[in-house]
Amino acid sequence: MILEQTWIWLFQDDHALTIAQLFAAFVTALATIALWRVTRVLAIETKTLAKMTASPFVICTLESSLASSVMFDLAFQNTGNATAFDIEGTISPDLPKLGTSQDEIDEKNIKISILPPGQRLPIKGARGPDMSEQIFDVKVSWASSPGSALREEVSYSIRALDGFRGSFNVKGVHDVANELEKLRKAMTSK
Repeated sequence: MILEQTWIWLFQDDHALTIAQLFAAFVTALATIALWRVTRVLAIETKTLAKMTASPFVICTLESSLASSVMFDLAFQNTGNATAFDIEGTISPDLPKLGTSQDEIDEKNIKISILPPGQRLPIKGARGPDMSEQIFDVKVSWASSPGSALREEVSYSIRALDGFRGSFNVKGVHDVANELEKLRKAMTSK
């Protein structure tokens, strides 16, 4: 009986329009809250993305050298979109020394003052056969502005053979000079 009376009251001409307006207002309020929430999340993510795309990111790799097909270069590269300052790199264990000279750069602790975005800086060469399958632990840190106390840091492990192109490498100036010397000797000996 009560349900019947409520049903009749709801569908009277005067009340039906009022209830439809209340329902539409409630749906609109829910949609507005949902839209506000989605817009807020999108704004936060956009701000984070903009900050990340305008920052430096420095990595250290062992890559095939252009000087020789059996050599590696220890190189730092800024793969980010902003200049990196006060770069500090640590690689352990030390890279094998070339030749017998002990006056070479200390590969364990490397400091670079500035590295523009997209730039690669080869630091040191090493012979590939001396490193074979050895794994090196790398730690690189940098600042977004000179002298900043706020630093970003990344640590990872690399193998020398990860960046080795071997016979696919274009011959370097050293290899070309050696081959020209061989040709010159062969031609003068005949």
